[in-house]
Amino acid sequence: MSDTGPVTAVPIRRHAARPHRTRGQHRASWAAELSPLLAGTQRRYTAVVGSAVAGASIVAMATASGMPSGDEPAPSRAVNDIAALAAEASVPEGTASGSVEGAAASPAAATADDAAQSSRATPVTAQDAQIQWRPMLDQITITSLFGQRWGRNHNGVDFDAETGDAVYAAYPGTVKHAGWESGFGNLVIIDHGDGVETYYAHNSAISVGPGEWVDAGTHIADAGNTGFSFGSHVHFEVHVDGRPVEPLNYLSEAGLDLR
Repeated sequence: MSDTGPVTAVPIRRHAARPHRTRGQHRASWAAELSPLLAGTQRRYTAVVGSAVAGASIVAMATASGMPSGDEPAPSRAVNDIAALAAEASVPEGTASGSVEGAAASPAAATADDAAQSSRATPVTAQDAQIQWRPMLDQITITSLFGQRWGRNHNGVDFDAETGDAVYAAYPGTVKHAGWESGFGNLVIIDHGDGVETYYAHNSAISVGPGEWVDAGTHIADAGNTGFSFGSHVHFEVHVDGRPVEPLNYLSEAGLDLR
């Protein structure tokens, strides 16, 4: 190859949009410039990389023509970068390769990962809020306790109430009895299950019927002075397995303290 004479220095023009291309050793990599063209499509990589390689070859040949014939030019950085991109682009679609940096996982692999993640998740089971007992009157004033009275056992507790005051179910259940019952007067009995029943006696009126389901706080009767009674009040009993128990202690242990 003949010497063509001294190489004339040509002023370097910076690219208006990409001035970093002319910053010597700190310029941006050709790989960074071309990788957006290859991302997202493997069908056009041959044309893109082929054009880039052809352009880089022309630049390399032009550069080599101005050098002495005895010196073999080292491959430029651009040629090396383009060769690396071509190798990346030649990987078939859907092939997972740990050597290709940034390669996206296949949809099947993503689905498998999601399934594995779901199997590791601990299911949370929602539980109903604990049902609470509630007072049978808006205002609680105790007038007589459970125990011996007038030579016989008083099987419940009495609460002061005016005739017509609303009486409420203390706990959810099914109305077992709603009507007149000897000394109880107008009586409501609610079956709460598990052998537990509550009694509401001496009412002036009853608002529910046998077999009806009631929730805690349902208006079931109006207070009164019916049956064996010496004044308007509510007589309340708790029975467990057919036997009366001390109501205030039972309610306290259930979370409702009326004392």
